[in-house]
Amino acid sequence: MSEDRKTEARLRDEIRELKSRIRDLETRQSRCLQAEEALRQSDAFYRTFLENTGTATIIIEEDTTISMLNVEFEMVTGYTRDEIVGRPWTRYVAEEDIARLLKYHVERRKDPEAAPRNYEFRIITKNGELRDIFMTIAVIPGTKLSVASMLDITERKQLEKEILDISERERQKIGQELHDDLGQHLVGIEVMTKVLRKNLEKRSLQDAQYAGEIYSLVKEAIVKTRRLARGLCPVHLVANGLEHALSELASSAESMFGISCTFTCPTRMPVTDNTRATNLYYIAKESIRNAVEHGRADRIEVELLEEQGFVRLNVRDNGRGMDPCAQPKGMGLHIMNYRARMIGANLRVHPGEQGGTVVSCLFDAHGKSGLEKGQDEP
Repeated sequence: MSEDRKTEARLRDEIRELKSRIRDLETRQSRCLQAEEALRQSDAFYRTFLENTGTATIIIEEDTTISMLNVEFEMVTGYTRDEIVGRPWTRYVAEEDIARLLKYHVERRKDPEAAPRNYEFRIITKNGELRDIFMTIAVIPGTKLSVASMLDITERKQLEKEILDISERERQKIGQELHDDLGQHLVGIEVMTKVLRKNLEKRSLQDAQYAGEIYSLVKEAIVKTRRLARGLCPVHLVANGLEHALSELASSAESMFGISCTFTCPTRMPVTDNTRATNLYYIAKESIRNAVEHGRADRIEVELLEEQGFVRLNVRDNGRGMDPCAQPKGMGLHIMNYRARMIGANLRVHPGEQGGTVVSCLFDAHGKSGLEKGQDEP
């Protein structure tokens, strides 16, 4: 074969190879264009989804910066999109809540199940207003990103507090009327019956005995009325406040259920708000009732302690304990949690170290909840 033919054959081979490479590049380019289009459609889908969730929603990076958000989040915070994207979410959270939420942020990326999925905190808006937020948050599978959906519950919490305040005022009013009106009326009848019994003893033993029975019934009615009045208004009617009310509650539980129920309070507690004190009383009362009826406990300890500026109410029992994985079915625990939220307290119900159950309620006497300053749960 001549040199010209060899050169021609080599050129044809090179041309075929070039054409093959061009076809390969065109195929790759087509795939890239298809992937780019799919990515664009996916991005448009998720942005549309994000904008139409109906709640304030953000995407949070591992370094705490916000990479995506919707209009609702702008409306809740008062900041514009440009003022939010690329900045840490800590900028928009009330200072008292930052430490707790940062702890959750780190735990969630180590183990998605380690941090709670739902919780409350407060946002500080651009004009300095504090808003109560209920958040649902989760890590996006396969990433270190998390998606957070937030609901502004400020008005709802204010209405709930007003309803609770009205309910407590009516409860106290009824309790006072029972104590001051019906109670005093029964005391008058008791005195008259006692006098009547003495007079009848001079005439008829049988009539005197009958009058004595009436006298005993009236005395019993007075005791029940006082007990009912204290149940409706346990703190307001007791001059010594919450500590004395809890002490009487423990004594009443002992006599009513035939169990050992003790109350300890080493120092005078700075609980001056009657609504707060009343709700704490009912949390303790419901805890005792649950311990006896559901836990079959025969020994209960009620404590009121002061810890570094916070007040903690503990109710421990030696009952059969609780399943930490079980979901509460009754209304008692829900009402206890509701009362705790309304007074800015953190309520935790957990198994005791030596069995039984512990109900712990932590709060700041000056108005902030036990976890709003970064404190861990008990």
